[in-house]
Amino acid sequence: MNAVAVVTLDGDGQHPPEEIPRLLAAQLAEPRSISIGSRLHDAENIPLDRCLANRFANFWIAWAARHRIEDSQSGFSVYSEAAWREVLPRCCGVGFVFESEVLIEAGRAGFRLLAVPVRAVYSGHARRSHFRPVLDVSRIARMIAWKLLSRGLYVSGLVRLLRTERLQRAEASREVGPTG
Repeated sequence: MNAVAVVTLDGDGQHPPEEIPRLLAAQLAEPRSISIGSRLHDAENIPLDRCLANRFANFWIAWAARHRIEDSQSGFSVYSEAAWREVLPRCCGVGFVFESEVLIEAGRAGFRLLAVPVRAVYSGHARRSHFRPVLDVSRIARMIAWKLLSRGLYVSGLVRLLRTERLQRAEASREVGPTG
């Protein structure tokens, strides 16, 4: 491969291509990384069911990856050439499983998973997602369970992740204040 990086974005219109330079700049600043377009900072513009499902997936994928992930379900990423070369051969999943598996394998291989805030775009005119909730979630859950069980549950990482989540919730409640 003669590329410096590979850019991916879903075809459903959720990812503004004009934000590619920001993801590319973040990835180029840290060569052993994957830049991920993180939409969750813009939660008020994301349908509630998708936001909750994404946060749930983030927890499990971060535990398996041994690395914090802010938006594990984003299809908007910049992969370094090293990540493309080293991580992709380890992945055998297809479709939505593949995207989650890449993050797990990259985190375990020591690549930084960088969150780059991007706008959340949900338009009624966008092409429908090909995501099949029951089938795809069950396939992703099976892959994550296999990654966790086959390589040890990494209990210390689970404890660290739970502490981090608790601290983030406490910080968020302080920012909102007692009256909401």
